[in-house]
Amino acid sequence: MATERRFFLVERYLPAVSASAVGLAVDRLQRSGCGARHLCTFLVPDEETCLSLFEAADAVVVGEANERAEFPLDRIVQVEVFPRPPAERNP
Repeated sequence: MATERRFFLVERYLPAVSASAVGLAVDRLQRSGCGARHLCTFLVPDEETCLSLFEAADAVVVGEANERAEFPLDRIVQVEVFPRPPAERNP
């Protein structure tokens, strides 16, 4: 039986952050290994905002992934995504 896929948006206010710093943080996120699948991140420099999309069982797991990656966040909210990203395949 398939489980419901849940998606979470992480919001960050990051004044004066560089794109390279965000790129390094995203690399750490992808290696965090705590059950949250990082799908993508958007940096909006003019707004000093960074948004990341995750697939995970719950917001707690997403928070733990960001903590391990040392990528500060301001808020995590559950969202609906259209179209849904492809499901991760297990090798």
